[in-house]
Amino acid sequence: MKVPTAVLAARNDAELLFSRAEVLRAIDQLAVRLTVALAEVNPLLVCVLHGGLPFTGAVMQRLQFPLELCYLHVGRYGDATRGGALVWHARPRLSLTGRHVVLLDDIVDEGVTLGELKAFCLAEGALAVTTVVLLDKKPVRERVGAAAPDHAALICPDRYVFGWGMDFEGYWRNLPDVYALPGDPESPESTV
Repeated sequence: MKVPTAVLAARNDAELLFSRAEVLRAIDQLAVRLTVALAEVNPLLVCVLHGGLPFTGAVMQRLQFPLELCYLHVGRYGDATRGGALVWHARPRLSLTGRHVVLLDDIVDEGVTLGELKAFCLAEGALAVTTVVLLDKKPVRERVGAAAPDHAALICPDRYVFGWGMDFEGYWRNLPDVYALPGDPESPESTV
């Protein structure tokens, strides 16, 4: 099976938003803020798969204090181009009860998924939940009145982005830079 032509075209037509060096510099700065906020609370890092995987790995390597790690896997897109109801693929295997949970995800667009995951963690007994994302699509989030993540490494425009865990039609999560498709800001958001 060959890589779809649209996938190759997307990479060729995309605009570089953030280089690997810019992303890593922003994650370094974020790690300092997280260290100040979390070093004394015995945090449980919860990676939101698939998109949050590269970001979580980069962040946790920079945190020089004891922590535990687990993951959850949800989706809202499936084959659709617009988000729907949250679909659970895997719940955290570690107990959230009495823990300071740190949710790490790739991007906050409208904030629906992150908001629902935060509510889930609190309902599961988390003492506190800190939300951390690589990219905050602030123009969209502010337009729809969604809550902001507690920490974001970078602010990005209202464009379809991929790379650093975010995909285009299931591909390009592996890119070390963040790219945006040209044109319509109403383009579909990356899938989980």
